[in-house]
Amino acid sequence: MGEMDKATVWAMAKNMRLFTSVEYLRALDNDPAPSAANQQIAEYLREFMTTDPNLLLGDE
Repeated sequence: MGEMDKATVWAMAKNMRLFTSVEYLRALDNDPAPSAANQQIAEYLREFMTTDPNLLLGDE
């Protein structure tokens, strides 16, 4: 997988069900030899999950 930017990862996460997102992040975290792209995706997903919901929903 090539590099993905934050906007792409966030758009993907917004369209995933919460449980699926958490499972995907767990799989990325448990990968014994993650690629640089997967490490970046995991970082963006963690940031997405800790972002103010108002920002994600466009209320700000």
